Amino acid sequence: MTVPTSQEALRPLYRPARPVPFELAQHASIFLEEKLYTQGLNFLLNILTSGTVASTPALVPPVQHLAVAATFLVHPATTTRAKTAEEEEAPHAALRLLRLTNTLVGPIASKLGPAFSFSHLEISRHGGRRRADDTPVRGDLSADDARPLNLDLGQSQSLWSRAGDFWHAVGWAFNCSVLHHERWARWQVWLEFMCDVLESDWNERTRHRHRDKTKEQDPSLQILKDSLIFQYIDEASAVYGRNRRIVRSIFADGGSTSSNEFREVFSHELKHAAKTDSANGKKRSAQRPQSPRPRPRHQHARRPYGGSAPSTGIIVPINEIPTKHIPYMHGDVGFFGGMRSLALRQRLLHLLSTVSEFLPEDFTPLEDLYHLFAENIRHLPLPIFQAFISPTVLPSFSPAAQTTLCEFLLYRMRETAAPTSDEEYLNQGKLVQCFLPYSANTSSTSDNAKISIILESLLILLADSSMLTSDPALDRAVRDGIDARARKSQRESRRDDGSQFADHIEYTWLAESAERLLFLVDEFLPHVEGTAMVE
Repeated sequence: MTVPTSQEALRPLYRPARPVPFELAQHASIFLEEKLYTQGLNFLLNILTSGTVASTPALVPPVQHLAVAATFLVHPATTTRAKTAEEEEAPHAALRLLRLTNTLVGPIASKLGPAFSFSHLEISRHGGRRRADDTPVRGDLSADDARPLNLDLGQSQSLWSRAGDFWHAVGWAFNCSVLHHERWARWQVWLEFMCDVLESDWNERTRHRHRDKTKEQDPSLQILKDSLIFQYIDEASAVYGRNRRIVRSIFADGGSTSSNEFREVFSHELKHAAKTDSANGKKRSAQRPQSPRPRPRHQHARRPYGGSAPSTGIIVPINEIPTKHIPYMHGDVGFFGGMRSLALRQRLLHLLSTVSEFLPEDFTPLEDLYHLFAENIRHLPLPIFQAFISPTVLPSFSPAAQTTLCEFLLYRMRETAAPTSDEEYLNQGKLVQCFLPYSANTSSTSDNAKISIILESLLILLADSSMLTSDPALDRAVRDGIDARARKSQRESRRDDGSQFADHIEYTWLAESAERLLFLVDEFLPHVEGTAMVE
């Protein structure tokens, strides 16, 4: 997210908006309450897209209709437990309506903030009023906007009622990305859309603030405090350790701690729809007797391991490898839900860092936030760690933010003998003096490989900003660091605790990173004229 220029801030991005007339809104409500979901959603979509002139106001769906549309994206009744074609098609129609509303009108004019508010938090934390039907009424909504649909998915079974807060939904979604792939397919769609809304909402408010500044008006920070992402931060349901819980939700990994903290949002969410007769028929036909296959002589052969340890040819059955080491075998980021999961995690981290930059007193100082990031990233398995750190894998962080994150990690992980520097920002001298020649503060091969991966990223980031040239001091620091990390790691390789295979994999990561560091210095970086490379 970038700060717009003066001309960009004054140029309208969205069509003007007007609410759908009451009679049409009632007509859409009847469709939805009769469970004619696609008819109701397509009716609203047609109204929204009516008119071809950009200056013509778009008729925006009511808040409660947008809220139930977002629930359709993930609720089991319209996804994994859908029983009718109407229920199966509802999430697709809902996504079309939601995306076009955000794109055509924008999140502010369409009131996506109120639509996507977690209702019970309005009561418990902000003393919202209640209607006779026990539904909270926000002060910034009219009675018509706040009136719920006569539909379980719009009331007690709504996403906005079932989830404790936004971060509960985020944590559960990322747990699903690791443990429950069928549910993740649904939560991923919702989370990608929510990131689009959060980013659009923040960017639009930044534009408005910049526009006020160009008009010599007071560019108050209140408009940013009204953003949806800050609302979610402010309403995070944790009395103590709020910010830690927020960051933990983004790093939810399906482990026991994470699964206990971020539980399923909907009742019996993992239960699937009952099999139909046709599906049972297919299942029976697939179970017809077939020619018997030879039984394996050894139990280990039941779970094949699809490769060998690099450069050794040793075949190790997968059920003999500790679970925490399985991601290392193929450089697999699936342990953390795959690349789309990692990309969404990074988008949320970047949103938090943007809020911290502008609202440090209301959220948390940027330095404290990056300490939380580093605390959660440093212990990730190597493939996932590299994906977060490499500037060429995940694009959400700016080069400056990526450099800052790498520095925070190095300060936490490097050996204690490494010196400090008075330089506030990273440059070549600071890199050579404080980071490149040193190993990790432990003998762990994994930690030393991570130090090497971080240094790779910093070399690339500085080189891309034309802040790095290869000279004898840089070359010597790189080679000294490679030797130091190799020596430190060899101590751990002498252990006899049954983890030799995992240690070999980690050492391979370290060796390959060392080769890339040498390539960057010898081939990638511009050389200072008149200097010879150190052998």
